[in-house]
Amino acid sequence: MIDVTVAGATGKLGSMVCSLVREQKDMRLIGAIVSAEGGKAGTELYPGVIAVGPDGLEELCKRSTVLVDVTNAAAVERNLPVALRAGTNVVVGTTGLSAETLGRISEMVGRSGSSALVTPNFSIGVNVFWKACQTLARALPEYEVEIIEMHHDKKKDAPSGTAVKAAQLISAETGVDRMVNGREGMVGARGREIGIHAVRAGDIVGEHTVIFAGNRERIELTHRAHSRMAFAEGCIAAVRWIAPLRDGKVHGMDEVLGI
Repeated sequence: MIDVTVAGATGKLGSMVCSLVREQKDMRLIGAIVSAEGGKAGTELYPGVIAVGPDGLEELCKRSTVLVDVTNAAAVERNLPVALRAGTNVVVGTTGLSAETLGRISEMVGRSGSSALVTPNFSIGVNVFWKACQTLARALPEYEVEIIEMHHDKKKDAPSGTAVKAAQLISAETGVDRMVNGREGMVGARGREIGIHAVRAGDIVGEHTVIFAGNRERIELTHRAHSRMAFAEGCIAAVRWIAPLRDGKVHGMDEVLGI
């Protein structure tokens, strides 16, 4: 049985993950971590599962196979050392993690001997989308690239982690390392750069379009998420995949999907 604790259990994605964990025959939801300020600590979120604040994380991790963290970048930095000291594997689905933070996570996981999976997006389709971005960039290294991402009006970070990773993958294939987040004013002719544009409106779950333009033509590659359940289902696959590992490494969804 895979015993799971979810940090960010009352968020939009976290609540879906909790519900799906409880539906799995090989998983058991044993813990729910919530913010100390949200007013949910001490309440019974599910039968037998009492929400606790961050101070209760260490005790829950001692009894958990996997910690799922779908909070935010600052909370991840606080939560992961606690989980790894307890010997718990971790699945992190949070955007806004800096390169420095990712480096620290890799070091902590290596020292602990546990395993981690870190991704800005659990969606199966998005991970295939990233792979397609790599393929197109490799085939069209001289084409100009623009990325447009759209999300709901409550999203805090911009550009999205999904857009940033797409840009990083394309940059690695083409050697174009200048990223331009939007343009305004007399910016002059476009140079060797990747443009990234963020739209925030309404209740858009998530949409990403990458444009490859050149040679009197263009290719547009688009992924649209219709429901956050796509992310939650991907998270469950990640939990099941990471649970038996103890290799001191940080993994990605591409490994879960075998792509």
